[in-house]
Amino acid sequence: MADPVAEATGFVVRPAQPRDAHSFFEMWSGVVAEGRYVRPDQTRRDAGFYRRVFRHAWSSDRVDLVAASGERVIGHLTAAREEGVACNHVASVGLAVAADWRGRGVGSALMEEVIAWGRQMGVEKLALSVFPHNQVAIEMYRRFGFAEEGRLSGHSKKSIGYVDEILMGMWLIPRPPEAELRD
Repeated sequence: MADPVAEATGFVVRPAQPRDAHSFFEMWSGVVAEGRYVRPDQTRRDAGFYRRVFRHAWSSDRVDLVAASGERVIGHLTAAREEGVACNHVASVGLAVAADWRGRGVGSALMEEVIAWGRQMGVEKLALSVFPHNQVAIEMYRRFGFAEEGRLSGHSKKSIGYVDEILMGMWLIPRPPEAELRD
């Protein structure tokens, strides 16, 4: 039976599987090589590392999602709960989409799925950081309900120099009064 979502969009979103590791690594290497949207300037791990990680792609503490067009991984989202009792209610999110698939709903589809994962697993808040020049991503995050919570000046030291990071958060529960943003 054909998947109507895949037919309409050209891709599916699902938990990563070990067999996705090679294709994921190709996609990730391409995004890293752009030098603009993710922290690293070079890949440090190989496909074998991700094959092992993807064996446990969906748990209460971590999720690795892929967007796939056929056998090709075209997007990836990872979210992991913060460690320690004080921050365990928060999961940090990282997202990457292949250059030739941007603007086609891949990032949004991955975000929808991580929000569903977070709610299912009792995560109270999602957090992420994004470079200020990545306005397309910032606007997408805002559409999902993320709000800017701060800025880290020169936090990433990349081959192009120091780059700020904007911190954004989204509550999956009603925002507790004591967590209101203050000036």
